[in-house]
Amino acid sequence: MRPQLIVDCGGRVLSALLVTAGGELVPCSQEIRNVATRHVSSDILLEPRVVEDRDFVWEDALETIAKAGPNAFFQRARRIGLRRPWDAQASAEALQITSPLSVLSSPAALADRVAGAALPRVGLVLLDALLDPTFAFLRERELAPRDVDAIIVLPAQAGRHTRLVMQKLFRRRDFRKVVIVRRELAAAMALTPGAPCACVVVEASETDLHLHRVVLDGGSDSRQLRTAASVTLTGFGWNYWSARIAKALHMTPCAAFERALTTLLTGSPDSLPTRITHGAVQSVLNEHWSATHDMSERLREPLASIEGEELPLLFTGEIFTLDAVRRAFGSYDVDAPVVDQGLRNVALAMRARFVLEPSGSLRINTFRGEALELLSHAQLPASGEACHVERDFRVAGDAATGHAFLIHLLWGADRAPEGNATLCALRIELRGSEPLRLTVNLRRSRTGRHLRGTVEARTPAGMVARARFAEELEVTK
Repeated sequence: MRPQLIVDCGGRVLSALLVTAGGELVPCSQEIRNVATRHVSSDILLEPRVVEDRDFVWEDALETIAKAGPNAFFQRARRIGLRRPWDAQASAEALQITSPLSVLSSPAALADRVAGAALPRVGLVLLDALLDPTFAFLRERELAPRDVDAIIVLPAQAGRHTRLVMQKLFRRRDFRKVVIVRRELAAAMALTPGAPCACVVVEASETDLHLHRVVLDGGSDSRQLRTAASVTLTGFGWNYWSARIAKALHMTPCAAFERALTTLLTGSPDSLPTRITHGAVQSVLNEHWSATHDMSERLREPLASIEGEELPLLFTGEIFTLDAVRRAFGSYDVDAPVVDQGLRNVALAMRARFVLEPSGSLRINTFRGEALELLSHAQLPASGEACHVERDFRVAGDAATGHAFLIHLLWGADRAPEGNATLCALRIELRGSEPLRLTVNLRRSRTGRHLRGTVEARTPAGMVARARFAEELEVTK
């Protein structure tokens, strides 16, 4: 058995697990303030006062950090006000910048020619610096990356550009085999001993709550794991619950409070004094609090839409470390989930024979809270074949003025745009409510593992916009 490095990049903290050739599970850690730390905040902070100084020169600062290696990146990046949460210079006023993974999946950013061209390079530098201590953990154990299989856990909404950058990063680090596993599948791998069965994975992202019906088919000799359906409840993610916890503690919801809450739940270090304790949280987040924030009525219709009403719930996300939050979902399990439970699920499942089946469909964002399906998974071309889709849309707007319209193609199984991955995004100039014709050409590779396509948008006035995209359909073993 080859050693495996399993890294979860899907939440507010980075965590990693090394599976040795002998099957031993070794949590990866890094030393921060002379303490071996297993879970490390993925936040990158910006001190506004640094860049607002009149003597600050962006060009000089950027040239300096551009030459910094991953191990010295954040040390040099202090010149432009970048901090990690445990940095002694990180203040309560520090702003949290958007995660590189989220920016790389942003359709608006990717549709901008200048930003879209620079994002992969910038994202790779930041992610390389964030993950450098994990790679150092391997070096300390004299493990060469080429002799270790890398498994990266990412959320379903991580776009194509995000996955490409992660694959490029690990291959530049000399990992020969890199596999990406969706976060809900990692959580559902806890089911692998009991096929066939199904569950609903409840995943909390920064802003939203995602429900996935995951199905496990097959027998003891071979098991197939797939996401059958997904639905998103917008506005019920980490931010929703942290604000209500702050209110129960009679504190002001703010970035500093969220940093303190992350520290409390995961043990990730922070430079700010922790103003909340486990005892304080347990005293106010009692059964009455859970009943007050009961989610059963809100979940009833979404669960019915994915046929998950009678299925057990599994949870993934740091906020579900709290018993009170899980109780709000009707879960009274005695075994509290830990932050890196998904990593252990993956490590244990890898010892059995199973496959992760591809799922999802081609969708378009209507910008009215809906991801309209253009082509279902069953309608995809067979191996070595191609297909053609053409649809007409009418876009509302001011008839007297022209405006730029964003075309956002998605891949996934969610009816809400927020729960799907970005394939590509492009802009086209429209005038008023003139119709828009969208043409998509798809071709599947002979092996059936890759799907490549082109999208063309055309207006009656002759305005044309084109883009290319690709998606991997490879079955992961």
